[in-house]
Amino acid sequence: MRKYYVILLFLAFGILNINAQLTDKNCYYGITFEFSQNPNWGYGELVITDVEPNSPAERAGFRVNDIIMEINGQATFLRDNATIARWLFDVYDPTVKFTIRNQSTSFQEYTLTRNCINTNAISEQQLSEFFSFYSLEDTNSQTFTLPVKITPHDNADYTYFHTYDFYTEPGQSIPAIDTYITNLVSMELQSKGMVRDTQNPDILIQTYYSFSPNAKYSAAATDSVAPAYRFDKDHGKMVAIPALNASDESAEKRCKYIVEFGISFYDKKIIDTEKMTQVWDCNIQELLAEKYPLEEYVRIMTPLILMQFPYSTGKTSSKYEVKFNRYNYTGMYFNTDNLVTIQDVIPGSPAYRVGIRAGYKIQKLNNKKFDHTKESLSDGYKKFITETMLYRDPSVRFTISSGYNDCMFWDKKSYDAIAKELAKPAYQAHFAYLYGFEKYIYNKPMTDVKIEAWDGIQLRLFSVTPEIRKSTTIRIKD
Repeated sequence: MRKYYVILLFLAFGILNINAQLTDKNCYYGITFEFSQNPNWGYGELVITDVEPNSPAERAGFRVNDIIMEINGQATFLRDNATIARWLFDVYDPTVKFTIRNQSTSFQEYTLTRNCINTNAISEQQLSEFFSFYSLEDTNSQTFTLPVKITPHDNADYTYFHTYDFYTEPGQSIPAIDTYITNLVSMELQSKGMVRDTQNPDILIQTYYSFSPNAKYSAAATDSVAPAYRFDKDHGKMVAIPALNASDESAEKRCKYIVEFGISFYDKKIIDTEKMTQVWDCNIQELLAEKYPLEEYVRIMTPLILMQFPYSTGKTSSKYEVKFNRYNYTGMYFNTDNLVTIQDVIPGSPAYRVGIRAGYKIQKLNNKKFDHTKESLSDGYKKFITETMLYRDPSVRFTISSGYNDCMFWDKKSYDAIAKELAKPAYQAHFAYLYGFEKYIYNKPMTDVKIEAWDGIQLRLFSVTPEIRKSTTIRIKD
């Protein structure tokens, strides 16, 4: 079996955010950032590269690519890591004021109070990833690579671009497909905060496309082609398209069609007021094994292309990662050493509201005795994955980010059998409650998590009604 069997939950606790340890707490804001070396976007300042779902930052309105200009009124430009950490994790003040700029504003202030969790703790969200093979339908992470060719202009500062319009030749009729693409591009730019201005835009946009038969196609070279997967933003899922890997030496003869799609930005206000200067271009050309609707292709590709603007560099390909996550949330954090001890509980969470507190030791979870060790839990999970493969559907085989390419959803005809398997003590499937809303976890979808815990004096029984938390995130990984 592959490396996905390694139960990462037994490693040291780590959050994909900037964090620091304050006494016995790990504290974070829910953002990941880096110092920009990009002359086009936030050079020398902090650029947000990730915003954690359900975090203080997401609730406050932070977005990927936001530039952090100031922290508590202090400029971040060319500051060192130690200074930034000191500003963010002052022992005496948990509240920080961030000054942000992006494509919708040049100056906006946000105030965040950091989250602090006991050290050596692991969240239900993290556990849902580690136990994802209970329900790959809800939690999985996939990657794909696009042959995007990006050409930025070295002297263009995209922070000045807040408005846009589309370039059209005077008196030229506009084909329906062009109007369709214009609307797609507009929706994406507006989601970034930009505004369309038909009178005096900061940038003019030109799109281009082609779809043609491949003159070099050879029927003799054709064989079965595995589909390529792309993220469909509109439907929030991965979809297959008949694209060939361009690095395959035989691809040029095996492809029946060649599709090209590109988006260019032009400036006529800053770099040169006398003529239009191309300041950014992103082009994608793919080899298709079968005919594919152009409208559908540009619908899927437009959001993926515009993810590359404004914070990207010149490149000829780009890797994307998509994370799907849906799980039952109670607000409990578990001790990473034994998972029996409740290490922390989020105030106001479902578990907190019924009286569960840090330090309680779980005796039973959903009426199953909770007396496992790290080793027995790991062994049970590995055994479960191996012995229940016959209940998976090979028609939905896919590859996850770790590289394991034999992932499959559950066969719908086997739901009852899967639920019976999960009930076996040998599988130590206590954390299947994270997906208790699914029919293949319990024959009757779970509405409450039953917990029997020792509070240090007596045994106490709790019934927690979890909240279903859902997130789908896509990020550029290069």
